[in-house]
Amino acid sequence: MRKFYQNKLWRDKLIKMREDKGATVHTIPLAHAEYGEELSMKLIEEANGVYEAETHQDRVNEIVDVLESIDCILAFYGIEKEEIMRFKNARLLEFGSYTNKILVDYVEYPVGSEEEKHCLDNPESYPELCDDDEDGETVNNCCSNK
Repeated sequence: MRKFYQNKLWRDKLIKMREDKGATVHTIPLAHAEYGEELSMKLIEEANGVYEAETHQDRVNEIVDVLESIDCILAFYGIEKEEIMRFKNARLLEFGSYTNKILVDYVEYPVGSEEEKHCLDNPESYPELCDDDEDGETVNNCCSNK
């Protein structure tokens, strides 16, 4: 038989389905903390599946897997769906949704603002942009000081 590395959570019935078809599935029991980490990684994997889906049915299947991952995460951390929905609705009322189909390219925040500090504290998510003059020369040395 040929071996293929998996290193990820599988749905429990899938293991038996593969074994019934002649596969030998090698598993590792997870400690509580490890299981929480794997659930988070499974959510990322499934979200990437939604991004990569090319057909309606593939997208539906991936969204189902995202929802199952979220349900398992909620159970793991003892969070009720009702609590999530209350916060979701509150955020919707306060901040709105993504239905406007507008992508924010970049934002200029006032020096010393709370938002500027947040971006500076999270440079991997919010890299600082430097201004260039007409010749492509850096006007502001913000990027070269790092």
